[in-house]
Amino acid sequence: SLHLPCNLLSVSSSSPNTTFNIEKSNMPTLAIAGGTSAGLGRAIVTAVISSEQSSWNIVILSRNPSAPLWLRAIDKDGTSAQIHPVNYHSVDSLAAALNGVHTVVSVTSAVDGSQAKIQINLLEAAVKAGCKRFAPSQWGFGPIGSENISVLKWGNEGVWDACVKQKDKIESAKFNIGSFMNYIGHGIYPIPSPTSDEETTLRQLAAGKGYAAGEDEACQGLQRQGDLKDGSGAFLIGLRNGVAELPQTEDGRWPRISMTSLRDVGRFVAASLDLPEWEEDMTMVGDTLTMGELLTHAEAVTGKKFQVDVIKPRDLEMKLSAQDDFMGLMWAEFKLAYTRDLEDEVVLQPVVNRLCPAIIPTSARQYMEEYWSSV
Repeated sequence: SLHLPCNLLSVSSSSPNTTFNIEKSNMPTLAIAGGTSAGLGRAIVTAVISSEQSSWNIVILSRNPSAPLWLRAIDKDGTSAQIHPVNYHSVDSLAAALNGVHTVVSVTSAVDGSQAKIQINLLEAAVKAGCKRFAPSQWGFGPIGSENISVLKWGNEGVWDACVKQKDKIESAKFNIGSFMNYIGHGIYPIPSPTSDEETTLRQLAAGKGYAAGEDEACQGLQRQGDLKDGSGAFLIGLRNGVAELPQTEDGRWPRISMTSLRDVGRFVAASLDLPEWEEDMTMVGDTLTMGELLTHAEAVTGKKFQVDVIKPRDLEMKLSAQDDFMGLMWAEFKLAYTRDLEDEVVLQPVVNRLCPAIIPTSARQYMEEYWSSV
């Protein structure tokens, strides 16, 4: 989903409580909880490993000790990133795995109702292990997004309050990314996606430094969960079929949207590791543009005149009142939020962009041009 981390998973409570020792070196260690995921986990791990300036060891906390194909492709010997199996429901298990860690970044996405509790457990474990920094799994709209949008509270309830209470012991920050630009990619590629054997996939992933050319490189682990009527799994706009459903304000204006690609999220996080201090809201932006500009770019890149369904706030409020499906509720709430066009909700301030000016993110137009031309 747009603001759920990209690979939804349930968290096992049966992992062993084992003590781990991180290899001693002068390099600080980053721990990524949920870091084996194909979306945010892959984005951050590949960015840190591939960065020529990086001076960080990587530890991945996971309920499963097996390395995914993308990690095996870029770290054949398992020397760049160690996987530590943990019990997310045990602070002691987590603290043991965080021994010697400087920074903890969470990208977990537990859909069994325990997501918020897992973030608090990670925070308490990080404090117990003497870690210096912690970022809970948020990865969504701006600072007021989780306050205004009810479906975003499922994994955040009480988490930031817990971080504030521990501020004398550990520095915490929220990484806000807006909307995932990669939903545009789902509207480019056919369904079903072609598959390859493991050996071929490993070769393709190695060649792309963790991403296989084509759909994998474009969608970057984001699942086909968008609600666009063509069934592509795209959200807002579908390039292949020339369709769009775009929210508009009640008075007919096109509201703004801040978007960031998953790989740029990874690059921004990797760069932020070396900052002397984090701000409370480590907000990053790939591109901010209006819905009308998004449509103009899509039509220009594809050479098509799009079939556009315009949806107004009153339509969305009616949808919400009749909706009992979580995903349907989420998409309607997001579109309604866009119609409000609020700063720090769906329109983000580029904090990490300012702090890490060497990272030049991909714009929506560049994204469309790159992946549309490859099909």
